[in-house]
Amino acid sequence: MSSQAQPGSDGGRLPDADSFDLGDTVLDREDDDPNTATVINCPPVSCDAWDVGEETVADHNPEYDAEADVIVVAFDDDLGEAKPEYTGGEPIPLAEIDVPTYAFPPGRLANVDASGDDGGDAPEAATSPLEGFDDVRDLKERLEETSDVDVRSDDGEPILALTKAGREYRIRADGTVSDGPFQSKLADVAADFLGGEGE
Repeated sequence: MSSQAQPGSDGGRLPDADSFDLGDTVLDREDDDPNTATVINCPPVSCDAWDVGEETVADHNPEYDAEADVIVVAFDDDLGEAKPEYTGGEPIPLAEIDVPTYAFPPGRLANVDASGDDGGDAPEAATSPLEGFDDVRDLKERLEETSDVDVRSDDGEPILALTKAGREYRIRADGTVSDGPFQSKLADVAADFLGGEGE
């Protein structure tokens, strides 16, 4: 399906490496029935320098930019078992994760977490539910360091929604987090901003 990443390797417009962040959920554009994967490493190594056996990622993907930096992912089914707490922030060294990892040219991946906007300010309506909820606004800014965050409203109170490992999580103004493998980690982050004890 793709080029399996090698831990020892050094050496419209389609997205480039800057279109992806650690923890983003992605899909393979060339797979008719793709499984979700998570970006775990964005090394500063170009596709024509990342070895896969006796060839490079660029050799396996001649239709994409050979000079673009590779994006390394792990499929969510595997990552959920090996590192269920992973939400991005720091890259996972490939030699330290005991699941298959794959290096892609960025143009081959679709970013599920992307909002659909190519930069620019968020729409005014996206932040209006946060008026009067400064702690929630601060939490949103913290979460946006590793994920795209949607703001919703329920009876006048904001709800932060983000996706990790193919599952949507909702964080309420009281710090409550919906169920899932990342619930405990997200609850701890929310507690730092909203109070409460976390998980």
